[in-house]
Amino acid sequence: MPSRADWRVGGEHVLRGVVLTALALMLWQSLHSSRPAVQEDINAPGLDGRLPQWTAMPVPPRHINIRLDSAPSPLERDWLKALASVGSRIAWTGDLPAVMIAAEPVPSPGGGLRVRVAAPTGVNVELRDDIGALDTVRAANGGASLVMNAPAGEVKAIADHMVAVTLPRDSVTLRKVLVIGNAGWESKFVIAALEEEGWKVDALVRVAPGVDVTQGSAAAIDTSRYSAVVALDDASAPYAGRIADFVRSGGGLILGPGAAALDAMGSLRAGSSEEVMQTAQGVMASGSISLATLPFSPLMGLRNDAVPLERRNGSVSVAARRVGAGRALQVGYGDTWRWRMGGGDDSLRDHRAWWAGLVSSVAYAPRKAVRPGFLADDAPMAQLAAAIGPRSTGSAVAEGAVNPTHWMAWLFSLVSFALIGEVASRRLRGAR
Repeated sequence: MPSRADWRVGGEHVLRGVVLTALALMLWQSLHSSRPAVQEDINAPGLDGRLPQWTAMPVPPRHINIRLDSAPSPLERDWLKALASVGSRIAWTGDLPAVMIAAEPVPSPGGGLRVRVAAPTGVNVELRDDIGALDTVRAANGGASLVMNAPAGEVKAIADHMVAVTLPRDSVTLRKVLVIGNAGWESKFVIAALEEEGWKVDALVRVAPGVDVTQGSAAAIDTSRYSAVVALDDASAPYAGRIADFVRSGGGLILGPGAAALDAMGSLRAGSSEEVMQTAQGVMASGSISLATLPFSPLMGLRNDAVPLERRNGSVSVAARRVGAGRALQVGYGDTWRWRMGGGDDSLRDHRAWWAGLVSSVAYAPRKAVRPGFLADDAPMAQLAAAIGPRSTGSAVAEGAVNPTHWMAWLFSLVSFALIGEVASRRLRGAR
């Protein structure tokens, strides 16, 4: 049975092994941990000075923790990505809202730009161009959309120090609009409204069974000639097949209640129409007519792919759907001329703008690039995450290995206690 002296000698050997092992670990750590850890609360503007310092180090930092109050510039993102590619682990924190912006030309003779912004609900987004402020919108349901005149240079969306930048990179090619309808006030004033807005209009107007009056060439219905077709009523029945082919090949279509009721238009309509909710006489007796008081046929039984665009009193009044490569839009209003003729001082302008907006929303308008080399910074948060990863919940040092400084301190303490213990034990038993 081992004596107490044997146990003491065995313990001394263990302590000596601990000392040698700790010294070996310290040597390994010194050889393999030459890259320092950097943990700083640094804002985006401060990156200008720190990035060159980190890059100039003999060995890039192993851990870089940064705090952002705004998105780094594209150059700074690329620089951080380059540091990450050579082994630096980069973590970032900061309460930055995800903001995105997109701008596209409006298919309209009057031009204009449709700007869409994505931002957290409730955030105020300021829109600016190279001259100054354009507008301020409040994000609802994750974003906002508005139409504006051609901006001066870049369009910026600014929300809580986040700046998303874009620039219109293409333009549209517009063709004519074909209006098909029976001779009457509706056909007359729909044609007038579109022409006043700047559209070039061809028309097929039926004045009697088998007798049509044409305006313009009224050539074959295809996308090489027309951007959109407006089919108002049953006068479009003879052309239903050609209209369907036109839409499937990319053209735009607006269906009035009379045209949508045709069986031949069944594959194009968004839904079925119910009886008119309010008579024209009742509306006219109530005073000034507006879109909100026009008689209309609610759109019921919408197809699964139909999208409601306008509602009135809880009922859908305008809906649209994709058909092949084109778009078909169905309206429930049949006598919009009453709005133009019996409305208030702005009724002519409002009637014209409403019809022009419907056509623009479905028009076939091929695009051509005008700034193919422009690199937009339209989604800074997404591009930051793509460059160096998503927002961190903890520090890079905490997520990785233990800080080398802490390792060395623990190992030194372990060597000290083990060495003192071994020497003390040897001295107490009289050994050298």
